[in-house]
Amino acid sequence: MQELNEHRLRKPLVQDHIRLLGAAAIWGGSFLLNEIALVDFSPVAIAAYRIVVAAIIICLICRWLGLGVNLTRRTLILLGGIGLLNSAIPFTLIGWGQLRIDSATTAILLASSPFATLLFSHFMTSDDRFTWQKFMGLLLGFSGVIVLLGHGLLQGSGSISGMLAVVLAACCYSMSSLLIRQLTGMPILVLVAGTLVAACIVLVPVLLVLHPPWQQVWHSDTLSALLVLALGPTAVAYVLRAQIVQINGAVYMSNVGYLIPLFAMLWGWIFLSQQPTVAMWIALSLILAGIAVGQRSKTPRQTG
Repeated sequence: MQELNEHRLRKPLVQDHIRLLGAAAIWGGSFLLNEIALVDFSPVAIAAYRIVVAAIIICLICRWLGLGVNLTRRTLILLGGIGLLNSAIPFTLIGWGQLRIDSATTAILLASSPFATLLFSHFMTSDDRFTWQKFMGLLLGFSGVIVLLGHGLLQGSGSISGMLAVVLAACCYSMSSLLIRQLTGMPILVLVAGTLVAACIVLVPVLLVLHPPWQQVWHSDTLSALLVLALGPTAVAYVLRAQIVQINGAVYMSNVGYLIPLFAMLWGWIFLSQQPTVAMWIALSLILAGIAVGQRSKTPRQTG
């Protein structure tokens, strides 16, 4: 399977870079939307509703286009794993974390995902192998995460737990990218629909028990934020993500991690007047420097 996946990878073209930039811009706004939705909705409720709405939309599109796939036991297991690691778990962790830290800090911490992807990819695929240069980039990038964690520790409160939750979410995203590679050949929309449905199966019962919809109180602005979360960062961006992973690989997709904080800080600055702190700038600089060092090595051979 790994050999098949490698053969299908291609060197990123202009349209691939545009697709990556578009996904980063959309995801960069998800933290702002999360912050608004958290006023009325719990992290579990936000995760469940955005996944349910996105799943309905993607499934209807698949039906309209007549798309389908033969579901084997292996396929069902992979779809279930991706659904948990790609949406159910990280959405909940990020929402929980944002109750304790702001949107800009959340986005910067998620920039650790490229390093987690490189680490996992070294042992699980042949996309990219560890070198001393990449290891130095890994250490440099994680030092940026440590700066934010240390800043949160000095501030006190519960910010450390929130930061660790976001870092764990980043690891979930990295692992899910590698699992997506194992479903090469499946139509992108079907893959996204399957993973969203799998996440629904897990989250909807939890939602009904902990936060019954008939007891939910909401306002127009928080509901609007939730709907945009479902349409943009979940439905549209996840289709883009699956395309990038299958065409260019998990390691290239992980580079979205250092673009997301730039957009998140920009959107937060514009719409919420969140001024980036010195610690944020230092952390972001270290993470970007770490990725730059890691990317200087020779690009893995790809074929198309």
